[in-house]
Amino acid sequence: MTIVETVLVFVGIPAGIVALVVFGVYGKSMLRQPNRYRPGRPWNYAPSWYVPHPEAIAQHAEHAEVTSGATTAVGGASGEW
Repeated sequence: MTIVETVLVFVGIPAGIVALVVFGVYGKSMLRQPNRYRPGRPWNYAPSWYVPHPEAIAQHAEHAEVTSGATTAVGGASGEW
């Protein structure tokens, strides 16, 4: 066996296997640009609001009384204000 054949067997074959595994894991994301927001990039999409229970907002708007300076919103991590 020559040195070239030895290098191809002991370096080329493992490198090819590693390349196949890397392409299998990361191939889809390497071929196309992900369509999502990254911090620091400009926001190019229409604004949208998250409302967990739109029917609760509609019911509250029907029965709400406007008072000066008083609020009943308590906030919280659940998003149910």
